[in-house]
Amino acid sequence: MSLRFDQTGWEQIQPGAFRNADGDTLGLYGFDLPPDLPAPLEQLDLLRGRTVAKTAEGGGGLIELDVITLDGLPAIRQIIKLPLPDRPSGVAYIGSFTVPRADRSLVLKAQCLEQGVTGMRDSTALNHFMSQYGQGRDMQEMMRWWAQHPYAPEVQGGLPRNHSEDPGWDAHFPQHPLSRARRLMTAVAPTIELHPAFKAAPPFTG
Repeated sequence: MSLRFDQTGWEQIQPGAFRNADGDTLGLYGFDLPPDLPAPLEQLDLLRGRTVAKTAEGGGGLIELDVITLDGLPAIRQIIKLPLPDRPSGVAYIGSFTVPRADRSLVLKAQCLEQGVTGMRDSTALNHFMSQYGQGRDMQEMMRWWAQHPYAPEVQGGLPRNHSEDPGWDAHFPQHPLSRARRLMTAVAPTIELHPAFKAAPPFTG
């Protein structure tokens, strides 16, 4: 494998696929072709804006995107949300690490699904938001503030990020799928080791 990580707490369900006690899954994918990224990692604002537009066009929404270092190489850490197919409500939060090189890439992808009763985090955060900022303001204006795409608020459609998805709410709802996604990504990232042959490949330049 070109990427290894600490598998404590993860059960391997098939090669390159793992599941934890929360039912969240983690999959490792390797691609032997140039990465399909919308901008170089050095142009973070452009990378974020184009990723927002692409994700919204596909019906989802970007929660956050950062360029980080994994085992000495530049990488993308991002979380998006997508509607659950064949269900009237609920979303999947997909957290991923993408390590691009000029002619190949590795992606470690976590999937955390909303299950059972949904919307508690949203409604609690919305009530708090309205009590703080809603006095005397137009409701339509407030809803525009409540939910908009990060990094590119002019983008329309898809699933805009809302204030309930701020990291500050994670501690109040530790079992929410977004909280779980952030927590497991924080735990996994420092344990990632990349194969020397992958690290020796030419760098991605966009």
